[in-house]
Amino acid sequence: MAKRVATVLVAAALGAATLAATPAYADDGSGQPSPSGQPTGQSTQPSPSEQSAKKDFGKKHYVPDPRILSVHVSPNPVVVKRRGSVQVTATVRTKDVRSVSIEVWEPSGRRHHGQHRFGQQSGQHDRHDGRARYDTASRSWTFTSGHKTGQWKVHVEAIGLDGKRLTADRGFQVKQDRWRPQPPKGPKATRIVGFDATPEPVRRGHKLTLQGKLQVARCYADWYYRDWNSYVSVHRGSGNCHDSRSYWHDWNRLGHQDIDVYFQASGTRAWKRVGTLKSNRDGGFYGKVRAYRSGTWAVKFDGARGLKGSEAQDYVKVVRW
Repeated sequence: MAKRVATVLVAAALGAATLAATPAYADDGSGQPSPSGQPTGQSTQPSPSEQSAKKDFGKKHYVPDPRILSVHVSPNPVVVKRRGSVQVTATVRTKDVRSVSIEVWEPSGRRHHGQHRFGQQSGQHDRHDGRARYDTASRSWTFTSGHKTGQWKVHVEAIGLDGKRLTADRGFQVKQDRWRPQPPKGPKATRIVGFDATPEPVRRGHKLTLQGKLQVARCYADWYYRDWNSYVSVHRGSGNCHDSRSYWHDWNRLGHQDIDVYFQASGTRAWKRVGTLKSNRDGGFYGKVRAYRSGTWAVKFDGARGLKGSEAQDYVKVVRW
């Protein structure tokens, strides 16, 4: 009985080994069997589209972000000499831009054109490689003394990769390195120098002596003026008083002019006219007045045709003894 059971177990083991070593076949429609697990007409390698899909899976698609990052003008300001020239360059930095137009506008609004297209072939940057694209464009102009002075402007227009239109402006100043005297548009400056009321102090009822000089701004060639203590020449002939030359004659005498005398008593705000003095040919004036109260004495030139007015003051204390 035991031998029979052992024989059955051996037969079962041999049958299992035979089944494992025999391949399974399936019908592919041609009448010939084919191995199961590898059907005829199909490949175990993924297709190119499947490979690309796996590669791009989870990768974010880049969206262009067109911008004009900066517009730089050099030099600024532009200083042009009388017989020279200066080259001015505008440099533009951009992001995700297909083309740039750079213009310079005069103070009057007149335009000078200049275009720049990135890449050697038209539309080269219409496509991108999934990253931001940065570019630089520049344009130069030559300025001479014939160009207008004032505020100029660089105007930039750009077209982005997405077709978006962008603009930017940058101003710069144009000046000329030369000086031209301009004729005055008003009267010439005058001044009263050395004004003094003496003696100080003065006894009540005694006389004070008022004296000083009236002057007008002038140089060797012609009159000049600006305000009370500075000057600018009138542009006439070859002997003008230029700031860069040694033609100054400083202030000059102004004679035969009326000079009014005023007094303001201490503790009051009102001015009282006392009399009139007249400058001599050298511009000097001299006069006497009686003093009864402490206060401020003033002399005033009201001006005349082509002449500004001027004034001077001096305080005097009056004592009883």
